[in-house]
Amino acid sequence: MKRATFLVLGILVVAGIAAYFYYGDRSPSSTGFSNETTANLAGLVKQRTSSEPPNVIIIMADDLGWGDVGYHGSDIETPNIDRLAREGMRLERFYALPVCTPTRSALMTGRDPIKLGMANAGIMPWNDGGVALDEHFMPESFREAGYETAMVGKWHLGHTIEQHTPNARGFDHFYGHLNTQVHYFDHSFAKGYDFQENGKTVRHDGEYATDVHGDQTVRYLKQLRDKSKPFFLYVPFIAPHSPMIAKQEDMDKYPRRLDLPASPKKTYAAMVDNMDQAIGRILDTLDEQGIADNTIVLFFSDNGGFSAFGASNGSLRGGKTETFEGGIRVAAVMRWPEVLPANSVNDAVISVMDLLPTLTGAAGVKAGNVKELDGTDRWDAVIGKGANQRAEPLYFTSNSPVYNSFMHGVLDGKWKLVQRIDHQRRSTDVESMLFDVYADPGEQTDLADRYPEQVERLTISLDARLAEHPVGGVYVQVMPHP
Repeated sequence: MKRATFLVLGILVVAGIAAYFYYGDRSPSSTGFSNETTANLAGLVKQRTSSEPPNVIIIMADDLGWGDVGYHGSDIETPNIDRLAREGMRLERFYALPVCTPTRSALMTGRDPIKLGMANAGIMPWNDGGVALDEHFMPESFREAGYETAMVGKWHLGHTIEQHTPNARGFDHFYGHLNTQVHYFDHSFAKGYDFQENGKTVRHDGEYATDVHGDQTVRYLKQLRDKSKPFFLYVPFIAPHSPMIAKQEDMDKYPRRLDLPASPKKTYAAMVDNMDQAIGRILDTLDEQGIADNTIVLFFSDNGGFSAFGASNGSLRGGKTETFEGGIRVAAVMRWPEVLPANSVNDAVISVMDLLPTLTGAAGVKAGNVKELDGTDRWDAVIGKGANQRAEPLYFTSNSPVYNSFMHGVLDGKWKLVQRIDHQRRSTDVESMLFDVYADPGEQTDLADRYPEQVERLTISLDARLAEHPVGGVYVQVMPHP
């Protein structure tokens, strides 16, 4: 179908990423692994020797581009993320949601953010509410199983009442900020200061926020945790999310990159670099304490990168706020030296919604959810024994950043429906696109006219899921800043 003109925030910077082009002309193998790692992979999964429950660390980047890690060919120095990839398993078809709050709510609950009222936009400082209090959060399951739970970094799931904050949602320890987009040096947003430890304001005037996140994670590991217990640790960095601010020493490492009004590439690279340094300090601490082998470390981004802020999603189309692959298919790595083979590549489709049942299952923890999960336990797919595809489709939606304009997506096997819906004053424009993401991962060839039956099928499925959206969910709003 003819593509309609649509307002977006930036132009995707296309870079040739050799590691990605490898996947462009083939379908993922039936086991979920690339051809090099398929043979005997299940046999390479190790038999655990430790009788102790594994520690679990989830490290999340904010707005990191698919192409902005070294193992995907970037010029940005990410030796520690690359170390995770070298010592662990690359999850090459890992899907998040197009913006911050939806991904975080799906991660914590294992449920589709459409059902939580959290699908369309991020929570802003002037928004009340958060994820409903009758939803079960992942750290609650781990705590019930005897784990100590901690979080360092950005929350973004409710901040106006205490019941929506991390300490009330299963975290024994919280050090960080409740909102997004805090200033990296003065830690303010919307004219308020936002850094706390377990509900009490802490001051880090002049310290770079990413450094604080890394240092406080190390402090928890070395000084605060009860070493007689396993731990569940969540570290959602704010980097490289805007405001685009970096340390000069990190910017000096990228003289060939330029900061332009449309794309501050030098600053962005420095922000990613600094985050990687913080990740390195965390990994070094695990080594120093002798717990790395029995610790599951999962790294991924909350959504794709935003080209207007300097990110690159490689050959994937689109970026943050969009339901094209560049907005939802993110760089992800899992390392568990006691179990997972090093330097392996996994092409199984895994959603951020799947992490609650998958990680609890891998750790032998009973999930405490009462409501039915939309995520499924994909551990068999991780270790090469499960199906490449999920049994159910994945749904994506975004109302950001344009008022009354929406972008939706449905991924079901090789088929991907992308819809743009623009509500005008007296009319609504709808554009539907269909892609075969096996043969065309860059989504360059629209097949909607050739396969109208697939467009209809996926549209009906999308409509049914959107009908489950709670009244009063989060949307982009036309209102003055308070």
